[in-house]
Amino acid sequence: MNPSPLQLERYFFTHVAIVAHPEPGAKNSNQVETTVEVGQGVEDGRRYQVVVRLKLLPPGKGAATYTGEVHAVGFFKVEADWPKDKARQLVETNGAAVLYGATREMVCNLTARGPWPSLMLPSVTFLKPPQENSLPGSAARRAKKASSPRVKTASK
Repeated sequence: MNPSPLQLERYFFTHVAIVAHPEPGAKNSNQVETTVEVGQGVEDGRRYQVVVRLKLLPPGKGAATYTGEVHAVGFFKVEADWPKDKARQLVETNGAAVLYGATREMVCNLTARGPWPSLMLPSVTFLKPPQENSLPGSAARRAKKASSPRVKTASK
């Protein structure tokens, strides 16, 4: 096993709000919207702050069993032997995934104590697909399908 070139120094939650909705006919399926912000250290360019904001929204028509919002902040360091030109992509992809996983556990734990079954967030990727123009036909279709409209990511 090799250690990751991205090391988590610490993380915490700045906002956690989950609301249980006892309406009859509520479904345990949500739209999940995420945004990601990445900031780079001024004094040490190998240190980064990542913020993942997650919203649990109703599934369009009808009521959801749970709605809410969770914000997670993480501090990461990229190892010195990792190429500088690939550091930001590593942080945006893997740092966001680490915080999303921590958020998944937070949501699952909180909703397990609610009136409905616990809510497990779907698996997502923060890896940006390659340009569709450079992919052959079937790979372009798979990349388009893989980028779910329910999960939004933004980097700063």
